[in-house]
Amino acid sequence: MCRIFHSEHPSLLHAMEDIRLQYAADRQLDRFDFILIGVSCRYPVWDINETIVQVFDTEEYLAFHATDAFDNEEVVHHGITALFIRFERQGRVECFVQDGISSSKLEALETTARYLQDHSEASHLMIAGLCNAQLAFFIEKLGRYDVPTGNLQGGISSGFRSGDEVYTYQFCRGEVIRDGFVILTFHNVEMATSIAMGFEPVGVQYTVTKAKGYRIYQVDNHQSFAYTIERLMRGIDDFAPEYLWYTPVVVLDESDENLLTLRTFREKGKEWVEFYGPVKEGQKIRLSYGEGEQLLNADVKSASALAQQLPDPEILFNFSCIARQYVLEKVHKEENRIYRNFLHAPLFGFFTFGEIGHDSHKSSIQFFNETSLLTGMAER
Repeated sequence: MCRIFHSEHPSLLHAMEDIRLQYAADRQLDRFDFILIGVSCRYPVWDINETIVQVFDTEEYLAFHATDAFDNEEVVHHGITALFIRFERQGRVECFVQDGISSSKLEALETTARYLQDHSEASHLMIAGLCNAQLAFFIEKLGRYDVPTGNLQGGISSGFRSGDEVYTYQFCRGEVIRDGFVILTFHNVEMATSIAMGFEPVGVQYTVTKAKGYRIYQVDNHQSFAYTIERLMRGIDDFAPEYLWYTPVVVLDESDENLLTLRTFREKGKEWVEFYGPVKEGQKIRLSYGEGEQLLNADVKSASALAQQLPDPEILFNFSCIARQYVLEKVHKEENRIYRNFLHAPLFGFFTFGEIGHDSHKSSIQFFNETSLLTGMAER
């Protein structure tokens, strides 16, 4: 059984106490085995672990930064949202914590791959940080290991920048994970996943001929991609990168030229265009376009696909990109309503800084932008 409660009280202690009182008043849930908690960045980082233990008297929790979290169909801004999980049969959850991946990438990769291989029969949710812009590369390298990927899904914690740090932390076992991630491993739990994009490719296809990290410099015959984007936005006053969130770049699968993933525009320089995810030389790309109705239609298809895999989920998770929220505008709450109407289960999740899932062939882990990754779970 799963129940979700939230509070937007400005005090961390009072918000946690508010949620505890809501839990205590719920007659359907007389105990819990685990709590998953989305926490706004406005609360003091170093008090979060201590406050959770103090209020709920448990070490069985994972908290993470989230600018906006989901309590079923409600989007909770600047507050705390908590999912209480109670197993009825043989289900259980354990946490795998990996910190410091920026300084020890190879060791972290090998440890994580070995863990996923050793727990190949289980279902996994990954809640990660940006890790100094290294997490996306980590995910891509992890995909090269011989590990199961169809049973892993997750998202990047979302928060604000303060100085040189972006608050995308996780909180577990009394630790503040600042440069890593936590994998929640569910045993004896069935899992189904689906993905919603909704952006339609438009215009010509380009081949990336010069790229580094998150930036594209040139496409095709040494053509400046920055100039291409400059022409696209010509005549628009007070240009902001967010305007291009309606037109993310589509990365095409080399084998069948179907849509592989999306990349959200971050910034345009004189000689380069930067995205919120890695781009590589040799990739085939196209511009795309999407607006609210298209994205919601993709959500309908995603919910229908998941319902065919798992008709009676007991909990739903939605990892939905914060840029997708921007494009959905006033109808951003409709995404969760669609999922709930189709699948009739409690829904928890948050707006992410990137999504973690598998490709269309379920053969490799991918880092996504501007998608909604839907996960359903049911205890066996």
